[in-house]
Amino acid sequence: MEHALTCNNLKCRKELGDRALVTTCSHIFCLDCVHVLGIAKQDGPRGTACPACNAHLSKPDDAVITNLNPSEDYKTSVLSGLSPHIVMECAGRALSFWAYQTTQEIYYQQYLYRTLTEKYSALNVRLEQTVSDANAEIERLRNRVNACEAESEIMRRKNEELAQAYKDKSRRLLQTQELYDRVKRKVEMGQIERAASEAVDSSLNVPPREHPHREHHGRAPEFDVAGPSNHGNNRVDMRHFGRGVPVAATSQVPVDRSGWPGTGPRLQSKSMPPTCLAVNRALY
Repeated sequence: MEHALTCNNLKCRKELGDRALVTTCSHIFCLDCVHVLGIAKQDGPRGTACPACNAHLSKPDDAVITNLNPSEDYKTSVLSGLSPHIVMECAGRALSFWAYQTTQEIYYQQYLYRTLTEKYSALNVRLEQTVSDANAEIERLRNRVNACEAESEIMRRKNEELAQAYKDKSRRLLQTQELYDRVKRKVEMGQIERAASEAVDSSLNVPPREHPHREHHGRAPEFDVAGPSNHGNNRVDMRHFGRGVPVAATSQVPVDRSGWPGTGPRLQSKSMPPTCLAVNRALY
């Protein structure tokens, strides 16, 4: 398969068709580049320079548009009448042109290959560096994730321990609160009992008795028991003290109309039976 010629304009480089412009400096251009660059017209060349090598094309035959796919009649008549020497010279120059174009194409392809290889190598190095950096970053993130998972596990266990400790503290606090309420109720009941006992003793003018709770809970708050008018609800029915006592004996005990016994003149032992005398002594 023959090598196809391409336009020598580096910005074009397209494959040539049936017609092209050939210069004496062994360059060839497509017709589009000829019209764009203004190299030559079909009726003759212009005084211009070659776009490839800047050679001055001043003669009419320095740039000629030729047919790259000639007909059989053209092949028969183009060299007809020429001497073998001229024919061989034309053929040699044509082969030199073809060799030059092939060599230039090889140089171009080698340069293109070398450039692409260098770019590929640079891209390969960058790719390897990027992959290495990505692997390092992935490893760092993996280590960080493992550290975060370990820290999360530690925090979870610590949270469970704190939750358990909180439950224990709450349970102990509840027990302590219940114990405190129980003791408080016991103390309040003891104070109420002592207050009631002292109120009764004060109402009966009996010295307050030592209560066993005083050793543990201290002295109960004092109440005003100066007179019977302040303790209307703590009256003692003396009729209970008369049970088993003769009517004649109980009738001699003076009773105050306010409901409290013993507020009148003190009983005389000589006018009281022994039983009433014992009750009177117990009361006073």
